[in-house]
Amino acid sequence: MEKTLELSVHQLVDFLLRTGDIDNRVFNRSSMSEGSRIHSAYQSQQDSNYMSEYPLRNTFVVSDVEVTLHGRADGIIKKKNGEYIIDEIKSSVEELQKFRDDNFAWHMGQAKCYAYLFALEQHLETISIRLTYIRQGKEKDKRIEEHFCYAAELEQYVYGLIEEYLDFYNILFRHTENKNASIETLSFPFTKYRRGQRELAKYCYAVGKNGGRFYCEAPTGIGKTMSTLFPFIKVLPEDTQSKIFYLTAKTPGKEAAYQAVEILKEKGLVINDIVITAKDKVCFCKGKACNPDDCPFARKYYDKIQAVLNYALTNYTTFDPDTIMDIARENVICPFELELDLSLYCDIIICDYNYLFDPISYMKRYFDEDATHHLALVDEAHNLVDRSRDMYSSFVLYESFLTARKSVRHSKHLKLKRALTKLNKMFKELMEGKEPGQYILDHYPAEIENPLVYFVETCQDINKNEREEMTDELLDFYLEVNEFVKISEFYCDKYLLYLDILADTMNIRMLCLDASSFLSRTLRGIKGAVFFSATLQPIEYYIDTLGGEKSSDPRLILPSPFPIDNLRLLVAPKVSVKWRNREKTYHEVAEYIKKFVDNKVGNYFIYSPSYEYMENLLLHLDLSDYDYFVQTKEMTEEERREFLLNFQPNPGRTTLGFLVIGGAFSEGIDLVSDRLIGAVIIGIGMPRINFESDQISEYYDNQDLPGRDYAYLYPGMNKVMQAVGRVIRSEKDRGAVLLIDERYMSRQYQELYRAEWKNYEVVLSPEEVEENLSKFFDK
Repeated sequence: MEKTLELSVHQLVDFLLRTGDIDNRVFNRSSMSEGSRIHSAYQSQQDSNYMSEYPLRNTFVVSDVEVTLHGRADGIIKKKNGEYIIDEIKSSVEELQKFRDDNFAWHMGQAKCYAYLFALEQHLETISIRLTYIRQGKEKDKRIEEHFCYAAELEQYVYGLIEEYLDFYNILFRHTENKNASIETLSFPFTKYRRGQRELAKYCYAVGKNGGRFYCEAPTGIGKTMSTLFPFIKVLPEDTQSKIFYLTAKTPGKEAAYQAVEILKEKGLVINDIVITAKDKVCFCKGKACNPDDCPFARKYYDKIQAVLNYALTNYTTFDPDTIMDIARENVICPFELELDLSLYCDIIICDYNYLFDPISYMKRYFDEDATHHLALVDEAHNLVDRSRDMYSSFVLYESFLTARKSVRHSKHLKLKRALTKLNKMFKELMEGKEPGQYILDHYPAEIENPLVYFVETCQDINKNEREEMTDELLDFYLEVNEFVKISEFYCDKYLLYLDILADTMNIRMLCLDASSFLSRTLRGIKGAVFFSATLQPIEYYIDTLGGEKSSDPRLILPSPFPIDNLRLLVAPKVSVKWRNREKTYHEVAEYIKKFVDNKVGNYFIYSPSYEYMENLLLHLDLSDYDYFVQTKEMTEEERREFLLNFQPNPGRTTLGFLVIGGAFSEGIDLVSDRLIGAVIIGIGMPRINFESDQISEYYDNQDLPGRDYAYLYPGMNKVMQAVGRVIRSEKDRGAVLLIDERYMSRQYQELYRAEWKNYEVVLSPEEVEENLSKFFDK
């Protein structure tokens, strides 16, 4: 059988039978999480004749296609007379009769599929279906109905669904044939491999073919994006269910991946690729809720989506944000939901880390199902260490509570008032008798958990059924608390729960100290993953913190493809920019900068350790002879693009860019040739000493690992490496970097210089900088 299709029951019935609107008052993260809890609680209350989460699978030949249909039934009940009942459990904040009537065909279709699969497995001629509806927040409110079915009727029904689905899916069968044929003849798109590129591609091909994890430091200029994407694409024909998830932290990474795919398409590749964009960037109704009353693009979404997908997949293979928004606007549907639904039929999905790794916003449509066919490329993987900690951390702010309570002060809603009273009592008791500071809790007490859970359940009911009570401020606080409650499910010895008490306010902080075990669990669910970056030093630290096995996972450290002599690395160790010494050394730092940038007319970046330092440094510099531009906080993508346009080739006047290390301009920018010829890096990039980093340090000390290095030094080293990497972007580039701080002479940094840049020169005065660079640029 040439054509095969793996299809989950959810995929089948959601596509064919779901109708109506997008409505986040009924279907949202909170209600889905609560639904899972209610399912588990209900299942646990059943007797020994109840089989929960029963896996089902069977293969059929329909219209010359071998279709494997699979899923998990919520419950199967064996009656004393030997008959069976399929139990399909649904819960909602909505009034149950309305919820049932609006969704009956969808729910019943799902149950019928499970009933038929079980009837086949057990050779049954008849079987019953039970639809169990439970009200969220009012769990005693249930609605149960049963339906008797003949297996022959179920067979006719399920085959009919599959035939209808195949009418649509033939578009994908044709696409797969063309894709596989194009991949077979596809060659590497460039005339030759750069130094290190072929070796990286070989490792990636092995992961794509055999699975596993691989970590690689590949310096700027190797061509990481193409070296990782190309081999993964070459193995796609071996598994028709496989998708490539290209994961990155920032927009430039997405753009690089998109451009790499476009280059391959120009060489003959046929493939469906999509760029997933954050909801707030594509939304047509910013500030409005996702429901049919507030947003016209939510109305009848599920009535329209079949026809829209058919049109899109027939006419396009590239789904960038502009294409998706054009299709959505033309059909009056939500662009964010459209891009998620389109991704089901794409081979390459370019998106943010959180769509795989975030416990709240990950793509459940992929990773709650069988994900063992999928491959992940994790770009700029150094960013994932802090990002993953943030994903698994949360907080509740007392100020948010006060704002929410004030917004509903005139409400007569008794349950809401009761929930807010419980929270107020909780906050007051937590703050009572405590001076400002941090107070660590050794467990997650019921005195905190219970009021938060009660508040979430109350708001879920209000959000759907008494929407007029839900102010914007109450909704914001509800979402904040709901996230905290969800994250609390992961609470364990890798967490720190503490109270941050201020003069007249506080917050409850649940800090994930180490997310590696959570990342590892996610990685075990997929076929293979490659973590790569220009800066993964020391690589054992990144393997450890990114869910790998230091003892067994393969790793590769590649040298720069550019001539070593093209970069002049200078270290000025006689200046201290430690916090306690900064006021004394601004003038000296300014002298070093002046000698560095006056040697040759050109474009330079000056990296400061913080915005405060940068502002103070500017007061000590005479900038009358230069054009200069200063990074500001929270710049938009457009503002960042405009900032970089100030650094043009062959400048007639020296141009300086004042930046903060580790910020938006430390990576993901590509100023080639003489658009950037030098960088000054002030300080070693370490975060300022703070309570949370100290706790992370202590945690790793207790694991017999170098806690201070894990919490402070290694993250700082990465920021420095990223900034250095901005200067040399091609074989013809020549540039210089000046590192200013006494701590650059530490053992770890000297090892880094030798590992990354092979050599460096110590300069003991501004005059030595001038002399050294004069010789370098005159070559």
